[in-house]
Amino acid sequence: MGSVSTVREDGKVAAGARVGTTTIIPCFDDPDGLRRAVRSVRDQDEDCELIVVDDGSAASEAAIISEIGRNCQATVIRLPRQSGPGAARNAGIEASSGQYVAFLDADDVWLPGKLALQRSEMDRRGLVFSYMRYANVNRGRVRPMPAPEHLSQRALLRNTAVGCSTVMLRRDFLGDRRFPNAPCEDFALWVELLGDGEQAHLIGQEIAVLRYAGGRSRNKFVAAWRHWRTVRDTLNTPFLPAFVQFASYATRAAHKHWRPGGDQPVDKRIGGFEP
Repeated sequence: MGSVSTVREDGKVAAGARVGTTTIIPCFDDPDGLRRAVRSVRDQDEDCELIVVDDGSAASEAAIISEIGRNCQATVIRLPRQSGPGAARNAGIEASSGQYVAFLDADDVWLPGKLALQRSEMDRRGLVFSYMRYANVNRGRVRPMPAPEHLSQRALLRNTAVGCSTVMLRRDFLGDRRFPNAPCEDFALWVELLGDGEQAHLIGQEIAVLRYAGGRSRNKFVAAWRHWRTVRDTLNTPFLPAFVQFASYATRAAHKHWRPGGDQPVDKRIGGFEP
C-alpha cells in the first residue's frame, strides 16, 4: 500500500525532499465520493503526495472533507467559495511539490497499479504528458473507452479520448500554465499544452481509471454544448473550423458511448470500488 505526505491544514506542502508524484483531488459537497477516491490512491503501490482541494463546500460537508483529508494524511486546501474544478486543481498545483502532477476527480477511482506504471513509464520514455484508458461504470456495467496511442493538438481537437483522471504531467513542462475558466477547462488546458508540436502518449492498454455515473460530464448533450462553447469562446476558433472539429468530436463521442456491445460486467478488479 502506498503512503502520502504529512498533512498541512494551511494548504502548504511540508518542507522536505521533492516527491515523485503529487495527486490532486478537487471536491465539492461529495465526501462519500472522496472517501472512495482517496482509498483508491492509498491502495496504490507507490508513494505520492496527496492534495485534496475543497471547492467551497457547505460547512457541514467541509468538516467531513477536512476529516477525510486528515485521516489519509493529505494536504487539505479549502477555497472560500465554489470556483469550479479548474480553479480547485490550480490551487492544488500551486501547493504541489512533486516532479509529476496527476489528477483524480472525487467521483472517480484509480485501479491498483495505475500510479506506479504511469510514473515509471514516463520516466523510462522521457514523456511530459501521458494518459491512460478509463471505463464508465453505471448500474453494475462497465463500458471501456477507446484511446489512441498518442494525440497531437490537431487530433485532440477531433477526439474525446483523454479523461482528466487519467492524466499525468511533468511539473516543469506544465510550468505556469493552468486550467482556464472555461466550460471544459481540462480539454482547454490539454489543447494549450499540445501546442508547438507536443504530443500526449497513452500508457498501457489495461483500464486504469473508473468514472462513475453522476458527474457533470455524464449528460452527453450538456457535455457537447460545453465542448462547443469551449472551442468557440475559450479557444477562439472560427465557426467553420470549429464546426468541422465539433462534428468529428460528436461522431466519435456517439460511437464511444452508444456503440452496441460495448458494456461488460463488473469484474473483481472493479467490484471493490462500486458505491
